[in-house]
Amino acid sequence: MSTEQIIDLVVVIVYILGITVLGIWVGRHSSKNPESYFLGGRSFNWVLVGFSLFATNISMGFFVAWTEKAARAGFAAFNPELLGGVMLTISAVVFIPLYLKNRIYTIPQFLELRYNRTAKLLFGGIFVAKNVLASPVGLFTASLGILGLFGWEPSAQNIWICAFCIIFTVGLYAVFGGLTSVVITDFAQVVIMIFGGLMVCVVGLVKIGGFGPILEGLPDHFELLRPASDNEFPWTAVMSGQLLHSAFYAFSEIAILQRALGAKDVNNAKCGLLLGAYLKLFGVVLFVIPGFIGILLYSDSATTGTLYTTMVRDFLPVGLSGLVLAGMIAAMMSSQDSGINAMSSVVAMDIYPVFRKNASPKESVIVGKVMAACNLIWGAIAAPLFLGMDRAIFDLIMTVAGFMVIPAGTCFLFGRFNKRVNGAGAVATLFTGLVVGVYYIVCKNFPAMNQFLPDAIREWHFYHVFPVVFLLLTTILFVVSYATQAPPQEKLDCLQPADAVKLEEGPKPPLFKSFNFWWAVYICIVLGFYFML
Repeated sequence: MSTEQIIDLVVVIVYILGITVLGIWVGRHSSKNPESYFLGGRSFNWVLVGFSLFATNISMGFFVAWTEKAARAGFAAFNPELLGGVMLTISAVVFIPLYLKNRIYTIPQFLELRYNRTAKLLFGGIFVAKNVLASPVGLFTASLGILGLFGWEPSAQNIWICAFCIIFTVGLYAVFGGLTSVVITDFAQVVIMIFGGLMVCVVGLVKIGGFGPILEGLPDHFELLRPASDNEFPWTAVMSGQLLHSAFYAFSEIAILQRALGAKDVNNAKCGLLLGAYLKLFGVVLFVIPGFIGILLYSDSATTGTLYTTMVRDFLPVGLSGLVLAGMIAAMMSSQDSGINAMSSVVAMDIYPVFRKNASPKESVIVGKVMAACNLIWGAIAAPLFLGMDRAIFDLIMTVAGFMVIPAGTCFLFGRFNKRVNGAGAVATLFTGLVVGVYYIVCKNFPAMNQFLPDAIREWHFYHVFPVVFLLLTTILFVVSYATQAPPQEKLDCLQPADAVKLEEGPKPPLFKSFNFWWAVYICIVLGFYFML
């Protein structure tokens, strides 16, 4: 190992140790009770909510895979961030007030209030299954990034070493410190993340001579909505499956919404989600423009999984490249720690009490911690399995996440606006969605199982599959609901408007500080992107 690599490695180690110590210190008193551990005592302001939400959403996979996606598809790779941001703001208006009004600890508990306990357990089980599937992918992409920057071989042994080093740092503060540790460290890590991304973007632009070469050399990369025949981001997929995925993710994703449940009041929760939407706009400089720079300078590396780390290694001086790598690791840590906390809360508050009805809150918290730790260890062990995958990392992550969120999203959407859908319909919908999702993911991504998926469906863009699944699940939800007894009034009480109950929203701010004002500004920015590109 060269002297330069040793210096970068020292910078990374110091950063990781510093974040770990910070997380343990701020969360040292957070295990007093479930509300303190899982929701930070419901004390977070809008800045902490927004930064933590953004950190959870932007994983290391975005740096590794989205940069390459932008290199191939251009600005179209920015669609998930734009649509995702819009849906977060809609969730802030439509769902967040109800979640806080009902004082729930986890998002699945809303399904119990609206439907029944079985629906809650199915949703919680689906979330746990998604985490089990996603954990190896996250650790695999994080390990690839580390190995790529230092020029180490991406062998199974090296991936194991990196993955276990990661979980022994992230796991310490996330498992022991609860949501308080997660949110505070997320705030610090977003700063590092954005700084590192900006450095790569600015230095890269200087190297290629500014925006001129991009405009001249990549004229077809400035389309947000690409033709239906496009292999990467056809507009038909973006405005159907991608839109559904973004909506349901914002309405029901546990790891994202957990920090909103920990907000001190409704206004801070809503403004936090809006801030998270604004921060997603940084995607332009974090991976879109770097993708353009990378394809111009390293056309041969655009699909190898090392494009971003190659730019970091070649663009930045020793020490600074280590800090940028720390930013990439920060992205990974933020996603992992949020998943750890969310899984702990679901296992402890939703699943474990069913099997042990008299379990004390402290006992449930311990069980949740143990489950989360086991999932991290499993992720590290299984991470090398993805070395043999012939699918793009980004596509695999989005496919798994999408198919796991569509069943729940269907139940949340119609359960919010239709008072006739009931628990029987929700249970049928969640179960069918789980079966269909597992079937598609396994048959699509494992060559030995390809023969069990019709050729026509296997060749579709996975976002084209989502609307078909959504229509199927919607049909099941309404047919089963209307064929069975209507829900009792007690199952509709959770839908009572938030303004009809005594709910602390904080002092009313002036117009220029209000949620509605900045929401309108954000929508104008998003529309501006679509009009200009």
